[in-house]
Amino acid sequence: MKREKANYLIQSVSHALDVLEELAKVQTEIGVTELSKRLKLHKNNVFRLLATLELRGYAEQNKDTEDYRLGVKALQLGQAYLAQSALVARATPILKALSEQTGETVSLAVLQNGQVQFPVSVESKRPVRAHAREAVSFPAKQNAAGRLLTAHLSDAVLGEVLATNTPQDAAIKNQLNELRNTGQLIDRGIVEADVVAVTKIVRGNNNLVVGAIEVLSPQYRAKTETMLPLIEQAASALSSSLGASVKGLGAAIEREVSAQQPATQATSQQPQQSGK
Repeated sequence: MKREKANYLIQSVSHALDVLEELAKVQTEIGVTELSKRLKLHKNNVFRLLATLELRGYAEQNKDTEDYRLGVKALQLGQAYLAQSALVARATPILKALSEQTGETVSLAVLQNGQVQFPVSVESKRPVRAHAREAVSFPAKQNAAGRLLTAHLSDAVLGEVLATNTPQDAAIKNQLNELRNTGQLIDRGIVEADVVAVTKIVRGNNNLVVGAIEVLSPQYRAKTETMLPLIEQAASALSSSLGASVKGLGAAIEREVSAQQPATQATSQQPQQSGK
């Protein structure tokens, strides 16, 4: 029987990665004592981890303050990811074009271990705009793109993810059929005040979900009826470039909508978490 990958976890490696992730969160630098408090690890353990990361170039110490920050090797890893990822390479020109068309901030969102991350983000050039998402992550249930991607998990995995029965879980459950059938979500200032998020699923080989395109607009100028067709075109173009069969996908969604029509109608009577 195949073992779960969690069974292979090496605690020391996991702790080293925790240190890196915490260094990535701070604006400038952080000391050993503060790191140990945040990570709930002994100071000696944190110091040894930092010393190892520093020797390998993944952390740097300010000799004046003795605090730590990320090292240049962390940047090299990020650049290597961007260079190696077919999803990022194919998404980047499409997202840039979509940002030009809509005048808004556009991002690619991916789901990993309950977190929604944004490997590519193109910021709007307008004076008033939503900030780019690049190099940030959020708990998936607390973000529009994250909720949409969570809804497309397999039933078995989704059941575990939504087992906590929080208000966010209830919102996803109430909209589940709609989110899966349309592959899109429009959030009008519920997750982020004064911001409208419009997000659409992206698929790859075998029509498997690989991410989502998200467009963020200040609420006062958001015209979803204009933006949505442009977002759909961009998601379709990116999906096709990644090997998805758009024709087959359309037929599959149509069959699914027909089969689940009564459930969808019942769902639509529930209180909505996002406008449409």
